[in-house]
Amino acid sequence: MYSEKDIKLAIEFGKRGQSFQDFNMYLKNENRDESKPYRIFNTICSYFKVHPEEVKERNRDKKLVYVRKIFSYFATVYFYIKQEDIAFVMRKERSVVVHYRNCIIDWLDIQDQETIKDINDLKQLLKNG
Repeated sequence: MYSEKDIKLAIEFGKRGQSFQDFNMYLKNENRDESKPYRIFNTICSYFKVHPEEVKERNRDKKLVYVRKIFSYFATVYFYIKQEDIAFVMRKERSVVVHYRNCIIDWLDIQDQETIKDINDLKQLLKNG
């Protein structure tokens, strides 16, 4: 009935305090827009060659924080995903998502070349995938 992947996902939902009903709802909607934040998050993690679970941890490594910021920016600015959903994916507070997004906006305003390159590369990658 459930695959090993589904069981691991159910355990993860439980760790986050979600119910079995939430898990079943996720499975039913997995191929619809409800899973969009996860697809975007996983694509961005793949681009930066980091594991999604590393990004979700409380680690303050510069690269992991940068990935969180980029994800927050893309999810809010290009995909109009609710901040609460973005925060849920990263296991952060909604206010952190706002701060991360604003950091990237500020870096784009000052024409930070690394950020501009990453944004343009990810636009193409997300458009194709």
